[in-house]
Amino acid sequence: MIALLAALTLLVGVQIAGRFVCAYSIFWSDELARFLMVWAAFVGMSVGVRCSSHPRVDSLVRALPPAAARTVFVAAVACSHLFFFLVMAGYGTLLVQRTWLQRSPRLGLRMGLPYLAVLVAGVLMGLHTIALALRGGPAEPPGSGSHG
Repeated sequence: MIALLAALTLLVGVQIAGRFVCAYSIFWSDELARFLMVWAAFVGMSVGVRCSSHPRVDSLVRALPPAAARTVFVAAVACSHLFFFLVMAGYGTLLVQRTWLQRSPRLGLRMGLPYLAVLVAGVLMGLHTIALALRGGPAEPPGSGSHG
């Protein structure tokens, strides 16, 4: 994430400075910035799943005894999240296959590369979801535990 956002910030910064200071525009910068933004968004979603920072309704899980809460949590994660992420990875694979031979207009990159972000994010989110289910629930954020 840091590398993607740093590259995106640098590229856009250079493009803006070039336009306003030197009256020069890098013809391919907008295309690359768009591709970097796509990758940053999808990788960012997987980081959100890893950190359990996406919103969720967990009233039922919190109301149940620990053993039942773990069972309900794992079932809910398996039925909703994991299914969605596996479907996402499957459709990402189809997107990459269908667009691999196409080339981007300015950089000449294979158009399957930006769409590969959907596949990679789906797989990463699926793996993070499995790890979350194996832990039995989201990790507590630092400083949120009760200390007495």
